[in-house]
Amino acid sequence: MLEETVMNHVQKISDQKNGAHKSQMIVRGCVDFFSLQRASLFNYSSLTGMGEGICACTSEDTYSLQQVKENIHDIYPIHQAVVHKQPIYLTIQHAKSAIPAKYIRRFDITSLAIIPIILKGTAIGFVLADPENSNEPVTKNELMMLSHYLSLAVSSTFAAVPPQYLLSKREVEALQHLANGLGLKQMAPKMQVSEYTVRDHISSAIRKLGATHRTEAVAVAIRSKMIM
Repeated sequence: MLEETVMNHVQKISDQKNGAHKSQMIVRGCVDFFSLQRASLFNYSSLTGMGEGICACTSEDTYSLQQVKENIHDIYPIHQAVVHKQPIYLTIQHAKSAIPAKYIRRFDITSLAIIPIILKGTAIGFVLADPENSNEPVTKNELMMLSHYLSLAVSSTFAAVPPQYLLSKREVEALQHLANGLGLKQMAPKMQVSEYTVRDHISSAIRKLGATHRTEAVAVAIRSKMIM
């Protein structure tokens, strides 16, 4: 069972209307209520295999990770975590051999916990968590508690889906093409508009859905049955 303070935090996340603030509150909860020095939140698309950074949090700061984008098929432990929908803990030795060196250096990563975020049986993202003490492994129980918190917290961000009438037919069409794996160059001739117009439709849909990324907007649209 999660403590009452954690559940109160989940309720605050649910009440928050701003998508970016929700994401920040999710990672803040990881650091404030669990033995972590940093938590980093990522979107994941099973369509493309891409993991896209959203934001990260330490005890002192919260910052954007939107410049981080990787095909997680190339990062074995993260790929295994989202495919099998199970959290994984990497020791210092395993983290240094499995995580790209540029991130080990940039973020000074030692040991690392990988927690997939599952919504209705589908992996939609993951959290990379740095323990406070890299010499003390994160226990299985701690991983399960953190996974449970993330499941509740992320579910709350999708609890209030904007009604479909907020999106134009063109915006819905663009999201459907995204869900089908099409890029802007492929969408433009199908929609008989320019790539710039397609981009505008997508940006508008993201804003209306309160999402922060294309992947998140597609996930919201699928969940609300706007697209398939």
